[in-house]
Amino acid sequence: MKLVAVTSGKGGTGSSCVAAYTAQALAKSGFSVLLVEWSSGFRALDLICGASTRTVYDMGDVVAGRAAPEDAIVKSDLALGMHLLPGALDSSLNSFSGLSLKGILNSMKWSYDFIVVDGIGFCRDDIRLFNSVILVTTPDCLSVRACAMKSAELLAAKAKGVRLIINRVPPKVMPMQGIRDFDDIIDQIGVQLIGVIPESPKLQVSSNNSQPLDEDSLTIKVFDNIAARLNGKTRPLLVR
Repeated sequence: MKLVAVTSGKGGTGSSCVAAYTAQALAKSGFSVLLVEWSSGFRALDLICGASTRTVYDMGDVVAGRAAPEDAIVKSDLALGMHLLPGALDSSLNSFSGLSLKGILNSMKWSYDFIVVDGIGFCRDDIRLFNSVILVTTPDCLSVRACAMKSAELLAAKAKGVRLIINRVPPKVMPMQGIRDFDDIIDQIGVQLIGVIPESPKLQVSSNNSQPLDEDSLTIKVFDNIAARLNGKTRPLLVR
């Protein structure tokens, strides 16, 4: 079983969407996948995964002891073999530490090939739970700087397998101070690039309507390659 965390330096980078469709790509490859939304006060993945009407318990219920993790898990509509543990709609997670997350993941690890966790706020202890950490940025100066700060924090804490995804890349990237191209973004953030996701109306439509990605799109090929790299395979970067 492999544990994968998806995070970013700031909000608005699309990390939840990246987590959902990376989990979908892994499930399409034949793996059993659990997507965990470790957040409070805001829930998104049940909508993206088409599981909102099936959600009875959530992460707030699990960490508070009102439900076992397996009772809160629901099937995702995005792919066979993909399940979701939804985030809490209230602020009940704010007082819980990484030990709560460790216990939840340990109780689930024998049931899935991959567990993908979105929305985690790292401390030095829970970083070491994960085999891979995916940092998500968009190609703008504020997001890149915030991601570089998060990268430095993760590397100082000896996080394993830290990788970068540049999300929402338009056909023409606007000039940024001190950044000329993707290589400059990689240099500033200081971790290996694992995927470049193009800006896509189809992706927006899919995520807003709980739909799998269009099989003919470039975006799904990008996510398939990301999933393959997480499984130790070599795949080319697809950059439009």
